[in-house]
Amino acid sequence: MEISPPVMDSIQYDQFGTSDIESNHSQLKIIPQRGMQSRVVHLLYGVLVLLLLILLLITGLKYPATINHHYYDEYQLPVRGTCSEEWWSFQDSCYLASKRKLNWNSAEEKCIELGAHLLVLNSEDELDYISQVIDAGERYWVGLVERTQEGHWTWVDGTDYKSVPHFWDKGQPDDWHVGVSGEDCGQLHDGPHRRRKLWNDADCNLMYNYICEAKGK
Repeated sequence: MEISPPVMDSIQYDQFGTSDIESNHSQLKIIPQRGMQSRVVHLLYGVLVLLLLILLLITGLKYPATINHHYYDEYQLPVRGTCSEEWWSFQDSCYLASKRKLNWNSAEEKCIELGAHLLVLNSEDELDYISQVIDAGERYWVGLVERTQEGHWTWVDGTDYKSVPHFWDKGQPDDWHVGVSGEDCGQLHDGPHRRRKLWNDADCNLMYNYICEAKGK
């Protein structure tokens, strides 16, 4: 009696044919490739984010430096020249910025005692220089006043108001009636984003610093 050989092993072997083995092998190759591509994408993304952060940091440092240079480095040390002690010289005049506050009339009287008068601005160059040497956060009386009628501004030294440039701040003079006397005296004040001081009308009874001007020696 002949016994046939068992066929189980061959049947089980046929379940994993050559084509299946090759397919599994190709999948094993694809999976590492996809993992590598994912790591490269994440790496490039990280580099891009880092470059953007560096760019923002550089821009953030450069912008304040520009602001500081524009608004603070414009300050100039006053030059005494031939003027008296504590006075400074510009062109043909000598100037004194007060260290105490007075009302407008008292400030003008003090300047007269010193052989001078409150500041009379004749040019843009003079205004810019004055703005650069006085304290940025202070307001200063100047020799601009309404003595006779509303809107008729005059300079204390007799300079024709219409013959020189005007540097009123936006919306000024407005004669804001905060007090009984209105606003009949001129002052210099600055703004939040500028170094140059501009004109403003104010109540003459208020207390501010002041600038005296005298002819150069």
